[in-house]
Amino acid sequence: MSITFAIDNGSDYIRNNKPEMIEVERYDCQCVDFSENGKAEPDCRECKGSGEVKFDIFPFEMNVANGNAQTVMNSLGLDFDYCGEINPHRLLKAIQRTPVELACRQGSTDKGDRGCTIIRMGIDIKQANSYLTRLTAIAEEACKREEQVIWG
Repeated sequence: MSITFAIDNGSDYIRNNKPEMIEVERYDCQCVDFSENGKAEPDCRECKGSGEVKFDIFPFEMNVANGNAQTVMNSLGLDFDYCGEINPHRLLKAIQRTPVELACRQGSTDKGDRGCTIIRMGIDIKQANSYLTRLTAIAEEACKREEQVIWG
């Protein structure tokens, strides 16, 4: 599972005011891989027969794993829940007072109750810095727009 941090009404704002900022990621549709003839299925719900799936990528959004979102929010001294909102000025203050090292988390490997291996990837300094840099950009833009920073 994952959590996306964004600006309230962010995608609508970009679509209506700055559509040139939207990036599009394209992927081959799985219907091509699973078809008998190697061609797109005309009635595919994902690609609608084109053989390609497209996703809009909006600026001022960040998607992270649940555990990483919790680690980052906790390191900033902010309450974490799987969805919420925060005033961007408060978020910026929390980021500015927090050393990036606090957002790091050591990876680990454990054995589960039934012998399965549980791997926790952790957050290294480069990744922590990336998270805080992107959150700063989101919060600064939210301040300009006078909107909340949301996540969920």
